[in-house]
Amino acid sequence: MTDLTRLALPVWAVPAQPRRAAVDEHEIAINGPWWREVVKARRLPGVPPAGPTLTRAEVWAAASDDVFTLLWRTLAWGSGRYLRLNARRLNSIAADVPRARSLLTKAAEVSRRDPVGAYTLLRPGQYNEIRSLGPSFFTKFLYFAGGGAPDHPCLILDRVAATRLRDRCGWTSLHRTGPWPAETYGRYCDLLARLAQDHRCAPDEIERTLFAGEPEERS
Repeated sequence: MTDLTRLALPVWAVPAQPRRAAVDEHEIAINGPWWREVVKARRLPGVPPAGPTLTRAEVWAAASDDVFTLLWRTLAWGSGRYLRLNARRLNSIAADVPRARSLLTKAAEVSRRDPVGAYTLLRPGQYNEIRSLGPSFFTKFLYFAGGGAPDHPCLILDRVAATRLRDRCGWTSLHRTGPWPAETYGRYCDLLARLAQDHRCAPDEIERTLFAGEPEERS
């Protein structure tokens, strides 16, 4: 495994914007009508997103409400206009709503203190506890369950962050697309927490710069 104690951020990945601008106001275009239709059609609980866009702040504002409202916003934000696999995810939840509610509620609670434990609840072995809800999406749920707290220990780990950490930052043992073991997720959260301390910012500010990439990648 890569020795993460030696890993440092390249200049482009060091946060420069205020957290509110970079993180809170990070906006994604979504397909609101589709979410309203499919949630209603399956008679699922929670309130699907209504508008054409979602910011991170609008997603985590649902953290104090029903976990399903938080999940629909998380999935919509994470998917953008690309809805692949979301019908399967909703079908999996609709097949046993009480079980999904229990899992998500417990994972959201544990996410506030134990990233590895929260991750393990949703992927205890080689399979996801909720079919088609894999790490790239459920780590978003674990992150947003923190309600925007800068010190929330769970962070988003998806193929974008993993690829940038591997190819641009030196974590050569990190698989680009996952699924990742719970131990790897714990190492990831610990790494970003350490780097955030080094650069006097919040860990999700570093995840955000990894998402954005180098300036030439954004143009």
